[in-house]
Amino acid sequence: MSYRFRNLTSYALNCIQRYKTRTIVILVCLTLSSGLFSSVLIMKDGLIREGQLSLKYAPDITVQGVSSGRPAYVETRLIDPIKTIWGVDRIIERIWGYGNIGDTLIVVIGVQLENPIIDLNSTYPLESGSFLNPQENNTVVIGKGVAELLGAKIGNYLSIVSESNQVHQFTIVGIFNSESAIINADTILMSNNNARSFFNVPADRATDLLVYTKEVDTGLYELQVNFVAREISEFPNVRVVTRDILLSAQETTYGARSGFFSIVWYLVLISVAVVAFNQTVVVGHESKFEIGLLKAFGFSTSDIILIRLIEGTVLGLIAGSLGMIFGVLYIVIFNAPVLRDVMLGWAILYPSFNAPFSVNMQSILVTYAITVIPIIFATVIPSWLNAAVDPDLAMRGARA
Repeated sequence: MSYRFRNLTSYALNCIQRYKTRTIVILVCLTLSSGLFSSVLIMKDGLIREGQLSLKYAPDITVQGVSSGRPAYVETRLIDPIKTIWGVDRIIERIWGYGNIGDTLIVVIGVQLENPIIDLNSTYPLESGSFLNPQENNTVVIGKGVAELLGAKIGNYLSIVSESNQVHQFTIVGIFNSESAIINADTILMSNNNARSFFNVPADRATDLLVYTKEVDTGLYELQVNFVAREISEFPNVRVVTRDILLSAQETTYGARSGFFSIVWYLVLISVAVVAFNQTVVVGHESKFEIGLLKAFGFSTSDIILIRLIEGTVLGLIAGSLGMIFGVLYIVIFNAPVLRDVMLGWAILYPSFNAPFSVNMQSILVTYAITVIPIIFATVIPSWLNAAVDPDLAMRGARA
């Protein structure tokens, strides 16, 4: 760092301290703006990460039934013809849906216990108790979040209301702790037979079919999945959804919901820029005299612009850092009120769980960019206009 630049930096920092009112107003406004923006960005990334975790053990292809364009049960007779398609390795029929525990909506998933095709212990790692036993009936394994919500323990009875308003009672034999907080918060596992009885699903139907393709090189994986999906879509009354489509849908959904807050942030940012510009003008007379004095002492226009550039950068970095800290605290400590409801769809039936968040380098850089760049423009442009004036005229004008 050159001697000249050190001096200019020192002078810029002194200016930040000297103009206390301007500094405080800009920092407060910019911190609020960056805090709002960073909290949206951090939570959106957290929800996308949760989506990726929830799909970590998802099948390559999910086959759903369709009737009159609406979701319906899929016929299990399709399993055998689908198995004959090139690239198909395994198929599982799955029964799942929603049940009510009090005023909370819970996801109930039936799992195949006889000759399981997937490793259930990896998908739903147990924290306590044991997993479902094919020899036992009316038993469930619940997520850690569900257990905390209900205050349930191993051996307790759990009553779940089905869509037909019938109460079904189960015994809790295990509690799992998945990587995904959302799965932990609202998922209950039971055998496929119990799930079929709970949802009253006919023996020749299933909620959906889970299709796993054969292991191939990474470069051929997408081609194989698309081929199998295209072949399955030829069957009547089915909808085919790949894992990539599910992930893309989640990213699109959360991105669209975060856009609502982004619009609010744009309005706040414009207000901040106006406030910053106004504060620069408010101290304009003193600043004009200062600039005239600096030019009289030999400072060039570029030196003065560099001073204001350093001021704006420092203020932007401080505000951006404070904004990100407040954004994380808003999510971690306060569980993101309002924002959480917007991002999750304003649902009041879902169980309570800690709002997910994820901080990555891209979020940090974007937050700093949206705080530093506007404040630089709002402070440098007025200074450039003042610095372009003759020093004698600048000092005379400042005293007038």
